[in-house]
Amino acid sequence: MKHLKNMKPFWVTCGVVNAISLIVLILMVGILLPTFGMWFYTWQYDVNHTYAVVDMEPEDLHEVTRHMMRYMQGQLDRDYGLQIETVVGGQARGFFSELEIRHMVDVYDLFAIGFILLYLLLALFILTSALFAIWGRDQVKKYLLKSWQYGSAGIFALLATLGLIISINWLRAWHIFHEIFFNNDYWLLDPRVDLLINIVPYPFFISMSIFIGAFFAGGLILLFGASTFLRKRAN
Repeated sequence: MKHLKNMKPFWVTCGVVNAISLIVLILMVGILLPTFGMWFYTWQYDVNHTYAVVDMEPEDLHEVTRHMMRYMQGQLDRDYGLQIETVVGGQARGFFSELEIRHMVDVYDLFAIGFILLYLLLALFILTSALFAIWGRDQVKKYLLKSWQYGSAGIFALLATLGLIISINWLRAWHIFHEIFFNNDYWLLDPRVDLLINIVPYPFFISMSIFIGAFFAGGLILLFGASTFLRKRAN
């Protein structure tokens, strides 16, 4: 493998793949933390007065939430995993309506694809990092750190631009997101009859978007700072 040391196109490609994989992994971690973190749901339930809105005891709503998270993680059956009984307004009933289950099936499929992408990117990051560590140590400062630096700076600029556009009309951006990722209108739930839209209303997703954006921006800044420092130190 000694000939790899002098293959510039190969190491440039490895650096780009490594940087893209790492940057997208940072974004995906930022998405997973609030999506599968009970802390985020309980915080938002308190802020949005959700317990009173849906007329449920905290422990009952928390159990439904944990059940929903297990479903999105693929731990429950895709078609029947959301069949959960709870107590709403003092009456026993199933929490999710037929329309909500149809929408959540689409969410299930979306997360299934997302987890495949996560594992693929993680494998690419580990593989390219191993190549640099074993055969491309002299190429790290030339191609890997430069890819991290330029990639994080470019994506940060794109993120800032996108954040500005979304902040102008968040609701429109939310609709565009659903039109891109869903090929039906099951996501158009009615808060008067559907409990799901009441436990995760627009303010819930606005807070989640802010958290994800802040986490991603922080990760990009750290990556840019670390790569810049290491390049200067290497030189």
